[in-house]
Amino acid sequence: MKWFCNHCHSIHEDNELCPKFKQQIKQNPEILVEAVNFTTVAGEEVLITNQTIDKAAKIVNKLFETDLTYEGTQQFARDIRVFKRLNGEAFKRSGVFSSPELAKTYFENLLKVKDNTGALRSFESKLTGYAQEVDWIRKKHGQLTSLWEKSELLNDNAPGVDGVTYNRFTGKTISRTTIKASKNPITVDSTAINDVKEAIRKNYATGKDIICGPEGTKSAAQKAGLGNPVEEINDAEKIRQSNTRLEKKILNNQATTAPTLSQVSKKMKQGAVVGAVVSITVSSITNYCKYKNGEITKEEAFSLVGEDTLKGLLVGATLGGVTIFIPAGIIGFLGGITVGVYFDRVCSNVLDELFGKGGYGEVLNASGYVYGMTINLADAYKEIRNNNLRTNQNIKKANTIHTETKHNFNLFDHMKRG
Repeated sequence: MKWFCNHCHSIHEDNELCPKFKQQIKQNPEILVEAVNFTTVAGEEVLITNQTIDKAAKIVNKLFETDLTYEGTQQFARDIRVFKRLNGEAFKRSGVFSSPELAKTYFENLLKVKDNTGALRSFESKLTGYAQEVDWIRKKHGQLTSLWEKSELLNDNAPGVDGVTYNRFTGKTISRTTIKASKNPITVDSTAINDVKEAIRKNYATGKDIICGPEGTKSAAQKAGLGNPVEEINDAEKIRQSNTRLEKKILNNQATTAPTLSQVSKKMKQGAVVGAVVSITVSSITNYCKYKNGEITKEEAFSLVGEDTLKGLLVGATLGGVTIFIPAGIIGFLGGITVGVYFDRVCSNVLDELFGKGGYGEVLNASGYVYGMTINLADAYKEIRNNNLRTNQNIKKANTIHTETKHNFNLFDHMKRG
């Protein structure tokens, strides 16, 4: 896609770096590192939101007979907040969610007790409700309006209203929200709708408060004669999936209320099998420079760079001997899948022109990136299988030699005694 450059007052191709940006990067090589970091984050966002990394996870599972479960960073953070909300609200007094071990014991006991459907249903209701509250607050914090608005969840089981949105500068209340959820489709007779009607009747809520509920809430509220504004988040299927995932985490000792060291300390090594690669293009560097210079907003740059990475995305078994930089540290590692950074030929040529042949590699190496070669997952599997065969053959051979040696020693002992 061609674009008009305000610096050169001419038209540039997507794969053409403006001379001004070239000079800027050459004088300040750290801009290249910043651009790569920015592109990696934008690319990982694309991998998460498009569930593309799930494809890589499935390929790895198939090849290596593993059981990797894909979990994006957003979902990981969201679930922690749900457990934190359960610990601080629903189970504040009992403290059963104060540690993963206590949460596991509590839930296992719920499942073991016969005729305990009432208690189990009550727990699942809490899990559903607090997860929906967390999704509401995360959505509010992710909106551009959060620049001038501040949203908070109310504590201590506030009746009628669950969340409030203020003006950051004046402190004035902008809106109040009652948050409802259900793992079953919402209808006019659903408990969620009846609860809203009851809260209004008791003056805990008003007809102006926003109702936030899953898909179908707006239609059900209108049929029930409620004139409240309605926001819809999730649907019954997503809520059931959330409950299943959260319950599985509880049983697996993963109901943490904060990220643990073991969860965030996974490391990558040179030559790692890469499950997905975010491509760095001239266009992505250009858009970062525009953002850096204040020509476009961060949101615009993020969107544009994300689109670029999606176009050039390489996933799983489609990799085959491409030169990459594996980002060091937490960045570049999602749900057990290593995410590499790949420079296409055009981009490499442009950067070689700026820094000399391979010079940009030194710049990135100095900033903690590991320069190396990816290996195709299918080839890696074959190599591992061949190594296992050779190892087994060597073990078999060693056992044979050991048996023969032992036999010879026995013969020698017999001869000595004879």
